[in-house]
Amino acid sequence: MHTTRKALPIGVLITGLTIGLLLPTAALPADDSDDQTQVAPVCAAPPQPKRQPPLLPADVQAGAVYLEADSALFMAAGSSLLAGDVLLASDATVLRADQATYNKNSQEVSASGNVYLVSAGLTLNSAAISYNLAQDTGRIQQANYQLDNADGRGSSATIIRQEKGITQLRDASYTTCPLAHESWKINAERIELDHEQATGTARNISLQINNTPLLYLPYFSFPLTDQRKSGLLTPVVGSNEKTGLRLSLPYYFNLAPNYDVTLTTNLFSKRGVQLESEFRYLLPKHNGTFSYDLLPSDSENNDNNRYYFDLNHYSKTGANSELTLRAEGVSDNNYFNDLGTSLAASSIVSLERTLSYRKAADDWSFSALIQDYQVLDNTTNTYARLPQLSAQWRPKGDQKSTSNTLSSSDRAWQLDGEYTFFSGSNAIDGHRADLKLGVQQRFGNAFGYITPAATLQHTAYQLSQANKASLQRTLPTLSVDTGLFFERPLREGRWLQTLEPRLYYTYTPYRDQSAIPVFDSSNKTLSYSQLFNSNRFTGKDRVEDANRLSTSITTRIQDTANGREVFRASAGQMYHFADRQVALPGETLPSDSRSELVFEAAGELNTHTRMTATAFLDTQDKSVSASQLKINYKDQKERILNLGYSQRTGEYEAAHVSFAAPVTPQWKLAAAYERDLQNHRMLESLVGVEYGSCCWKSRIAARQYLLSDNTSYDDAVFVEIELKGLGNFGSGARDFLGNRIHGYE
Repeated sequence: MHTTRKALPIGVLITGLTIGLLLPTAALPADDSDDQTQVAPVCAAPPQPKRQPPLLPADVQAGAVYLEADSALFMAAGSSLLAGDVLLASDATVLRADQATYNKNSQEVSASGNVYLVSAGLTLNSAAISYNLAQDTGRIQQANYQLDNADGRGSSATIIRQEKGITQLRDASYTTCPLAHESWKINAERIELDHEQATGTARNISLQINNTPLLYLPYFSFPLTDQRKSGLLTPVVGSNEKTGLRLSLPYYFNLAPNYDVTLTTNLFSKRGVQLESEFRYLLPKHNGTFSYDLLPSDSENNDNNRYYFDLNHYSKTGANSELTLRAEGVSDNNYFNDLGTSLAASSIVSLERTLSYRKAADDWSFSALIQDYQVLDNTTNTYARLPQLSAQWRPKGDQKSTSNTLSSSDRAWQLDGEYTFFSGSNAIDGHRADLKLGVQQRFGNAFGYITPAATLQHTAYQLSQANKASLQRTLPTLSVDTGLFFERPLREGRWLQTLEPRLYYTYTPYRDQSAIPVFDSSNKTLSYSQLFNSNRFTGKDRVEDANRLSTSITTRIQDTANGREVFRASAGQMYHFADRQVALPGETLPSDSRSELVFEAAGELNTHTRMTATAFLDTQDKSVSASQLKINYKDQKERILNLGYSQRTGEYEAAHVSFAAPVTPQWKLAAAYERDLQNHRMLESLVGVEYGSCCWKSRIAARQYLLSDNTSYDDAVFVEIELKGLGNFGSGARDFLGNRIHGYE
């Protein structure tokens, strides 16, 4: 029977007509000669297939086969012949071709001539296809495929769908580049996809850049889903003065859904072979990581074994309790200086080992910890806490008063208790018990507030000297914090400016504390927030004798449309009404009656530029004793400029500049430089260049930085190739540039 453009619905369920090629998802155009002659701009979106599948009529039943053709010879037994713009569709599967045969009984489909198939996230063109719908098996010849919702595409001489969910691709390729700009592609002699196991294997793989083979692998295994799978990760190549040329080969072991191991072999041209390991685990109430790095027979360190370990563990022991463990250590004091990759790493002076437990209730919280350190700098003295027990009481207040001109909020009580045994290898051991009771109440409304507060702190010591010295100290502290709020509209209400004056007074009487050892106290650095703190010391071994008043004023500018703060500036100063007498050992007591004037500002200079500034003005000699300025610029064209300056009189003075900017649509240049202005030397410099297109990027960065000895420098080179949809090859140049240049992406 011949038909002309007549729909032939047949009650046959077409199932399993899917080509299980799961690569990074995307969409490829039909391999049309017209498309190949067009020159698309770099990074242009891939052209869409010209032959869009039509929507099926609304009355077609789910699972039914829908047929259309210019002409057809339908056979009750045997194969029906379809010719002229053939359409065969069922549910989400659409097949178009110039001619096709379809056997209703065996469900065999054969098509040839401009074959176009859309099925299960895949679009392909081929010369011919032969498929058994009932068995879900078949063969596709000379196929060009495109993955939907991404840019991945490729070709295969033959795609064979076997039984038990196995798909084979022979002489296959894959790329994310557009047709006219195929900068890279992967060729494989054979790819096998196991859909039941959700794994794939490829053999005899080559990576080609501009048709030049760059990398060859005889075998490669990969997952077909987002599930993790054991296998080789991206190799890393790098270089620096301390280790020489570095080649890293990481291998990932997916041991279970909730724990895994990564082993990395590092080949150092100057030092030998290092093995890095990382174990991760995730349980309903426990998680953590353990890393161990071993460099046996370091050829640059008398063939000594060098190691590093880092353990982080967390346990949820109850509804309101938790346990954490942190332990870090190295084989020797010079480990980070020899094997670290930055000035920050080589400057580490101690490594922490801490086991802590915390529990909270409605009003109470309790914590316990054991803490020790591995000291890498012999000039640093640290104490182990064996143990430290702490408890805090913060009751929910319910007392209110209505007799004040200002409305009153809840009265806040607090009680803090702590016991610690300090042990130092080169110092006095001692027990310390501390109890602190405090109360404050805020009276305020929208125009102002006043908050009086009082604390009483008692500290007792039992020292392990020959005379078993016992020391005690009890000190009260009183304070009053008060402020006002004024505001006015700007620019017809578009902006709102506030003016916020503030006064803070605190008083603590003097007690001689020179006999008390210093276990954990140090001076706090003066800052704007420190103006409103009752003690200039950290820890509990020193309590400041305070009789001072802090005055400050703050102004803010806010966008009334969204409440966003676009600018803020604050200035404040302390006034001392008595000489200070409590000091740390070896400290020279300050005698000035007032502190430096502290100034802070932050805001948006325009839509692309943000500024932060801090300055400390010595009002006695009218000089700036310390200052810091940062300006960050970034616009929609990804042009970045960062400027920084910081100084403290007699200690340091440094400047920093970094930038990144596209030179052309494909090329980007980045650089950073930091200089010690006081000692006239460079601290760090780097320069990097990036080339990017729609399907790949390449970066190279060179760096020189000052080592912790403050005299010698180390050099490092970072090279990276990023193939879109495939991964990175190299030494992490993108992360390195992002860490050094604010705003770089």
